Amino acid sequence: MEQIQPKDPASTNRRRRKLTPFERFSQSYLPLLIGAVAILLILIFVFGSIIRGFQYRTLYKQLKHEATVAAQQEKERIEKEAADLLAKSEELAKQYNYTGAITLLESFSGDRSKFPQINTMIEAYKQGNATLVEWTDFNSIPNLSFELLIADAQRAFNDSKNASSYKKNFITTEEFKLILEQLYQNGYILVSHDDLYEYKTNESGVAYFVEKQLYLPMDKKPILLTQTNVNYNLYMVDSDDDMVADEGGAGFASKLVIDENGNIACEIVNSDGSTDVGAYDMIPILESFIATHPDFSYCGARAVIALTGYNGLFGYRTHAEAEQKLDAQTYSEQIEQAKLIARTLRETGYELACYTYENKEYGKMTFKQIQADMSGWTAEVVPILGQIDTFVFAKSSDIANKDTAYNSDAYRLLEEDGFRYFLGYCKDGKPWASVNDQYIRQGRIYVTANNLTKNKSWFTDIFDPTTVLLEAR
Repeated sequence: MEQIQPKDPASTNRRRRKLTPFERFSQSYLPLLIGAVAILLILIFVFGSIIRGFQYRTLYKQLKHEATVAAQQEKERIEKEAADLLAKSEELAKQYNYTGAITLLESFSGDRSKFPQINTMIEAYKQGNATLVEWTDFNSIPNLSFELLIADAQRAFNDSKNASSYKKNFITTEEFKLILEQLYQNGYILVSHDDLYEYKTNESGVAYFVEKQLYLPMDKKPILLTQTNVNYNLYMVDSDDDMVADEGGAGFASKLVIDENGNIACEIVNSDGSTDVGAYDMIPILESFIATHPDFSYCGARAVIALTGYNGLFGYRTHAEAEQKLDAQTYSEQIEQAKLIARTLRETGYELACYTYENKEYGKMTFKQIQADMSGWTAEVVPILGQIDTFVFAKSSDIANKDTAYNSDAYRLLEEDGFRYFLGYCKDGKPWASVNDQYIRQGRIYVTANNLTKNKSWFTDIFDPTTVLLEAR
C-alpha cells in the first residue's frame, strides 16, 4: 500500500510573496516597451536614412549643378578674357606697340595651350617687333603747329574785325583733313614727347633727361602735332560780351565737349543761333582719323594742346573776370567741365601745355612781367589742370635763341614751376631739337595759310602745300 508523505510544515505555512509594482512592470511591460523603443529606433534609423539619403542626393545634385554652373562661368570668363586680350593686343599691334601687345597676351590667366591663337599671335608680334628699325635723329622730327581751325570759312573770311587775320594765320577744318591725309600717305606717324625722351634719376637722386630708343617700321617717319590757344577765346565766339557763345561768332567752335558716346567733340553756334556738336576743330578730327587709320598713331600718341588762361580753358570761362560776371553756380559748373575735358584729353593721350597766361611774347618781356603773367597761370589754371611740364612759347618768342642754353631768371622761374619741355619756333621752317640734363627744347613749324603760300619750302618735304588750301581763299 502506497504511503502518503506528510507535507512539510514549513512549506505549508509559507505564503506567496506579492510582486512589487516595478517587478510587475518589469515582467509585464518592460519587454514590450523595450521592443517598442527598439522598433521606434529602427523606424527612426530607417526613415532617417531615407531622409538623409534624399537630402544627400538633393545636396549632391545641388552641388553638382553649382559646380557645373561655376565651371561653365569660368569657361565663359576665360573665353571672354582671351577674346578681349586678343582684340586689345590687335589694337596695340596696329599702333606698332608689339611689346605692349605681347605683354598683354602673356598676362592671360588661363591655360594658353587650350587657346593656340594666343600663342600664335605672340609669335606673330615678336616677328613684327623684329622688323622695326631704330630712329635716331630726333633733331629732324617736324612738329607742325596749328592755331584753332576755322569751321565755317564764310563767316571767318567775312568777319568785320578779324577777317584778314583769320585768312593769314588760320587754316580750315577741311584743309587740316587734307594735311592729315597727305601725312599718312607720305609715311608719317604721330609720336609723343614721351616716346622720345625719358626723365631719369641717378643713384644720387639727381634727375636728368635721356633720349629713348624709338623703333618704327622701316617705311615710317615720326612727326609731332601741336595746337595752340585751345581756349576758344571770347573775341572769336562771343559778339555781345556776355561770356556766352552766340550767332555773332566768327565761324569757330565755341568749346570742347563730351558727346553722347563719351568721345571728345566740339560745340559750335551757327549763324542762325542753333547749336551743333561734331568735329569742328583739330582734336575730334584727329580722333576720327586715328580711328580709321590706327597705324598713324605710334603707341597711341596724340598732339600737344597748349592753353592760355586769360579767357578760360577749352571754351569754359574759368578766369577771374568770369567769376565776377557769372553767377556762382554757373562759374562752378564751368570749372568742373574744364576739369572733365582735361581729364578726358589726358586719358586719350594728349599732352597739355602752357601757352603763357595771356598769350604774351616772353622774349620781349622783363622778368617781372613774366613773373606777373605766370602768377595768373598759377592762380587760375593750375588748380584746374594740375601741374604740367610742357611750355609752349607764344607767337614767335623764346627766352633764348635755339643755339644758346637757358640760363636766366626767366628760365629758373619756369623750371621752379615744373616745366621741362620747351617748344619754341622754327624761324626758317627747319626742325630742330636739343636735350640736356635739365630740359628738352624743340622748334615748331607754324602751319598758317600765310606760310603755306609764302614759305612753301618749309613743307614740301612733309606734304604738298599747294594742294591743301581751299580755292575760296
